[in-house]
Amino acid sequence: MRYGAMFVALAFCATVLAQSKPPQSQMVGLVEKIGDKGKIDWQQGVIYGKGMGAIPTNEPNKAKAYLKARRYAVMMALENLLMVTDRVRVDATAYAEDFEVQNERIRTEVRGFVKGAEIVSERTTKLNGAPVVEVTMAVRMYGEDGLSRILIPEVAAQSSEPKSLPVVTKPLPQPASVPAPAVTGNAYTSVIVDARGLGIRPAMSPKIRREDGSEVWGTVSVSTDFAIEQGIVAYAKTLEEAKANRRAGSNPLIVRAIGYAKTPGRTDPVLSDNDVRLLLTANENSGFLNECRVIFVVD
Repeated sequence: MRYGAMFVALAFCATVLAQSKPPQSQMVGLVEKIGDKGKIDWQQGVIYGKGMGAIPTNEPNKAKAYLKARRYAVMMALENLLMVTDRVRVDATAYAEDFEVQNERIRTEVRGFVKGAEIVSERTTKLNGAPVVEVTMAVRMYGEDGLSRILIPEVAAQSSEPKSLPVVTKPLPQPASVPAPAVTGNAYTSVIVDARGLGIRPAMSPKIRREDGSEVWGTVSVSTDFAIEQGIVAYAKTLEEAKANRRAGSNPLIVRAIGYAKTPGRTDPVLSDNDVRLLLTANENSGFLNECRVIFVVD
């Protein structure tokens, strides 16, 4: 097959894929794989998209052949990165693409944002026995140049009136490594919510909820600038990781989630009423919630 024909065929496939149903996601630790298109690393706050370009075998100049394939791989990586970015879970009820559907300005900004992606890796490999160039491109979720600067202000604007959601409670045994929370003389520096065993999924703008589904803390409660720069919460896979996180400080309050908000996103852990009172009392003394010093431990 001539390279031009191959390019057209691959471009046609790319168009069909872009218009088809979004790829299924799979959580592996704190990395969410979006089909074979890319992944979202929730712990590091980075979104990746991958693309491939076939190296034309009828091009005598190997350098030109490589560059042609690389250009196409970059184009495909950007297409896939946009698809992965659309699947970023913003809160309990919406993905990034939902905000784009509602607001043309956001859609335009997200597409411009993705075009600024950086190449983080490239290599020559084989696909069905044929040589290809594989390129991986990445964008950040947080910071001045992150996706958060587009979406978090919109979330804050829509969250001016906190909503109550139905919840599912699932009392779990208290792990031996988590002492029963108790108010001490030392001010707490953060809160670690142990949500393991509940299937909680990471999101850009999660909330902590009461047993009745009302919001204890979330987007409305924090500085928009801080949320854009650092993210609303940090995620960890173990208590040890959570305690070592810079948000934790020297004296984190550790509480055990007993359920989750009943939404497709399943992003919001639910605390017992006793732990909610403890959390709010502790926050009155040191204000750690206002500084987003919140860490969720998830599976």
